[in-house]
Amino acid sequence: MENYLYFRKIRTVKATHAQTGTQQEMTASFLTADIGVAANNDNLNEIAAISVTSLDGGGTGHASVLFNPTTIVPTLAYSTDARAVATGSVHWIEPSTQAYANGKLTLDAHSDAGGYTLDTGDIITVYFKTGLETACMYPASSYLGAKSTDADTTTLRFKSILGTASDDIITVEHASGGFEALVQMINDAVNGYPKEGKLISVIDGSDGIMSTLNGNPAGVTSIEYAPQGGAAGMAT
Repeated sequence: MENYLYFRKIRTVKATHAQTGTQQEMTASFLTADIGVAANNDNLNEIAAISVTSLDGGGTGHASVLFNPTTIVPTLAYSTDARAVATGSVHWIEPSTQAYANGKLTLDAHSDAGGYTLDTGDIITVYFKTGLETACMYPASSYLGAKSTDADTTTLRFKSILGTASDDIITVEHASGGFEALVQMINDAVNGYPKEGKLISVIDGSDGIMSTLNGNPAGVTSIEYAPQGGAAGMAT
């Protein structure tokens, strides 16, 4: 029986950012330690919820989405009705209508339904979904090979899960010169333990902590998964 190879990208349950300006775009990307490589994080479908916590009541939100932490969460009915907010109050933002690129959110202003006008010091919190392109598993026989893209990037190719001619690709960021160690790790996963139909966790970034088979000899820092067929939530 062949082994099955399991990969999961780095992903925390949530990531937060303290706004250092009044623009609607986050003033810095979420940390690589939280979401992986920022340039590969553009997918709103991975976001379950967004909240904004007001530092000092300087922003503007909606009466229909405002609640205090000590009260029962109301039914969300987004509107464009503006309301001054209270210090420390929490506002829930409609994720699907926002913009997300390179690990940065750009929020609609309060004049748009489901938006919020940010102020300096506001805390933006994103709660991530599980599943989608965050994890994948392939039989060892589907592994086609590895290619060094540059000193710290390797692409792993697998037969498409759809059985079509194009390949599924896992892009791995690792320490400079880590290609050989990464290929050896994949070889161990394919051929080791011995071939007893085991599920081998090759690369796992659960809870924002990167761990790999054999103690991370390649210095893996993040992975991105791009299946040939794509799907709702898949990174492309």
